[in-house]
Amino acid sequence: MTLKMKSSLRRVLCVMSFASIGLLAAQNSWATQGGADSKAVPQEIEQRLQAMIGADARFAEVKPTAIAGLFQVQLGMTVVYLSADGKLLINGNMIDLDKNVNLTQEVVFQSRREVMEKMDESTMIVYPGAKTQSPKTITVFTDIDCPYCAKLHKEIPVLNAAGITVRFLAYPRSGPNTESYFKAQSVWCASNQTEVLNDAMMGVEPDKKQCADPVDEHMQFAAQLEVNGTPNILLENGDLLPGYVPARKLIGIVRQ
Repeated sequence: MTLKMKSSLRRVLCVMSFASIGLLAAQNSWATQGGADSKAVPQEIEQRLQAMIGADARFAEVKPTAIAGLFQVQLGMTVVYLSADGKLLINGNMIDLDKNVNLTQEVVFQSRREVMEKMDESTMIVYPGAKTQSPKTITVFTDIDCPYCAKLHKEIPVLNAAGITVRFLAYPRSGPNTESYFKAQSVWCASNQTEVLNDAMMGVEPDKKQCADPVDEHMQFAAQLEVNGTPNILLENGDLLPGYVPARKLIGIVRQ
């Protein structure tokens, strides 16, 4: 295998950050659907993954698919398919035509929902939606120094009026121990968080505060979800919308 091809396959299988690998370390390596008897992962697939991505292969979750001889390989939020002999790789979506379901997408959505279940809402800054017959919730990774985050923030009243609760997690794109990071800490340590966050999004410097803040934990969740920008909007079904979405359009997406 050429170095160029090996590098390409590494990108396809999304060699993950330490935080993402930590998420998968809790899972069984070479996991199979329905046990390890007749559906055990072929040795050829194990060997191919080890050749392609080295030690990270132990974090890959491998399951048989409905197609004989084709296995699903998941690493983080990336899903591909390998033939049982390890010679063919398919990078694309598997669709159940009878049910009109994107099976590949649903695997990723389910993984995101599992991460979302681990999030503690008490560590978020929450703007409750109006009471409606079908309330919805979105979870947003935000950066105080992100212009498009500020643009989305201004539209919270529109989203709330439509019955959508908006929950914020901190994701300073510049990383730990930066100005954006310290601003996030100060906002989350404020006694009046929503007011301070509102002001910060309008360019008002928050008073410097320190506490047992959740910023690092939020950044770990972002890594597990492979968030790499802001705003990123996580829906209840596990869909992840990268970037700013106008409120009216977002309402339509949430209510689909």
